[in-house]
Amino acid sequence: WKDNVHAAGYSEWIMFAEKIPAKEYEKLAEKFNPSKFDAMAWATVAKQAGMKYMVFTTKHHDGFSMFKSRLTLYNVVDATPFKRDVTRELADACRELGLRFGCYYSIDRDWYRPQGPGNAYRQNNVWDYPNSTRADFDRYFTTFAMPQVEELLMNYRPDVLWFDGIDMKTDAQLEDLYRTIRRLRPECLINSRIKTCSFPRQIPPPYCDYITSGDNEILERAPGFEWENPGSMNTSFGYNQNDHNWVDAKEIVFRLIDIVSKGGNYLLNVGPTAEGVIPQPSIDRLMEVGKWMAVNGEAIYGTSPWKVYGEGLQSENATGGPAKSEASSIAIRFTAKGNSLYCICLAWPEKNLVVRSLASKGAAQRQVVSVRMLGSKEAITWRQTENGLVLSVPRERPCQHAFVYRIDFKEN
Repeated sequence: WKDNVHAAGYSEWIMFAEKIPAKEYEKLAEKFNPSKFDAMAWATVAKQAGMKYMVFTTKHHDGFSMFKSRLTLYNVVDATPFKRDVTRELADACRELGLRFGCYYSIDRDWYRPQGPGNAYRQNNVWDYPNSTRADFDRYFTTFAMPQVEELLMNYRPDVLWFDGIDMKTDAQLEDLYRTIRRLRPECLINSRIKTCSFPRQIPPPYCDYITSGDNEILERAPGFEWENPGSMNTSFGYNQNDHNWVDAKEIVFRLIDIVSKGGNYLLNVGPTAEGVIPQPSIDRLMEVGKWMAVNGEAIYGTSPWKVYGEGLQSENATGGPAKSEASSIAIRFTAKGNSLYCICLAWPEKNLVVRSLASKGAAQRQVVSVRMLGSKEAITWRQTENGLVLSVPRERPCQHAFVYRIDFKEN
């Protein structure tokens, strides 16, 4: 911004970081023309990567609506030369390909509008509106935010409402918002940021269906309720041409495995360019993840956490987890489905693998009847001992990055 290069940080926060006046920032919409945007191309990339749902940012903290809204002309249809409803096109493309569609909406933070959160609250527009008050926010919530949520529910029928903000709502406003969603689209899932961005380590509150962790925050263990981790491929969520801090596909696969072993979903972010194109580094990584999922997806989709989430390399902290592609020892993560246990190795075993959690007197306490490696036609020999389940290793690797043994137990 004005020759000040942001090489790191969240690019979508530049209005706040540079204290850009709202009247100056809004002029950027006149130049916004993502002429290469192709909703079907985006949805196809998501599908090929193995994703099951997409959450699109319909309004971030800068207050610009990426959908046609009767409440403001400051939207992608009325304020830009592009003049197309991006949210509509993405919703249609996702549903055509069998993907669920969700809407991200920043409900408690809006830097563009004078009625946005008051200056008593951190990270808000105090350079334009230093005297805004609680009453101003109440007016913003009632006359703008709530009606926009109703527009999204009625016009785009989201499967997920993914809220973000700073918890400005009163209990009465929260109740009104929740009841409105349930009235207009009862089946729509609601994330925990409807209430707070601080990750609550307890059961989900009554106003949401699942917990959203902090950005790139992976839990140390399975929490016992549905949760989701929003993660990025580099430092920024929005596109930043100077951010080359990309994680590799192997790291993404490791994060996915760790999250799912603890009962979570992985909401992996992609920041498109100003032309409306998914950056090639993102596509390259997503396609590599998709290849892994094509072989090992049954160990991910529809699974649940097992009695223990893993063994070997343990999580060092809540943000790191085992997502370390240079791991020197073999870490194992478990997922379960029916009578099957999926033993996911984060490195290739060079000799027989011993799964200590499956010792004859270990956590399983069930009789193993068959073992195979997903993607491999080679027979696996195995024996269950007091020290663990000893598994042979195929001669050839069926995929890259991580390798899955499917272990079937005798039915109870």
